[in-house]
Amino acid sequence: MKIADLKKNVSKLIYKQVLDVNEIDKNCTLLREAIERDEAQCEDIKLKNCRVQNEILYKDSQLWVSFNELLQMNLIRKMHDQLSINHLNILRMMKIIKRNYYWSFMQKTVDRYIWNCYVCQWSKTSRNKSNNLLQSLLISEQRWQNIVMNFIIDLSDL
Repeated sequence: MKIADLKKNVSKLIYKQVLDVNEIDKNCTLLREAIERDEAQCEDIKLKNCRVQNEILYKDSQLWVSFNELLQMNLIRKMHDQLSINHLNILRMMKIIKRNYYWSFMQKTVDRYIWNCYVCQWSKTSRNKSNNLLQSLLISEQRWQNIVMNFIIDLSDL
């Protein structure tokens, strides 16, 4: 199977999950009803550019993802952890997700997921203040004036 085919299959699976939840979710139902009544806003959500097509909720051309955090995280995980995408940063990940999906506070959810991604954190370059330089030992004026020893103990485990 080619990477492009894998990508299409994953996208279809995610899309189907979002569609299924979109149809049965009570919050999506409330939003659909508000759009049908031509309301401008519903529960702090502006409905500008929202539409209902075949009982499915859309924002512009993007499929509306339910308020279900588990579904949102699953969508991000499947998009972010694909071998072909290779753990993109936040901006690139947002660009990919925004092509097809929309939900309130999407940036915040994606930020949180990527900041908690073990692979992303492990592969990042450390930006912390580096350790201080090692201090060189004083050069003694006479032999055997300074002696440095390293004590090695418990060699039985080797």
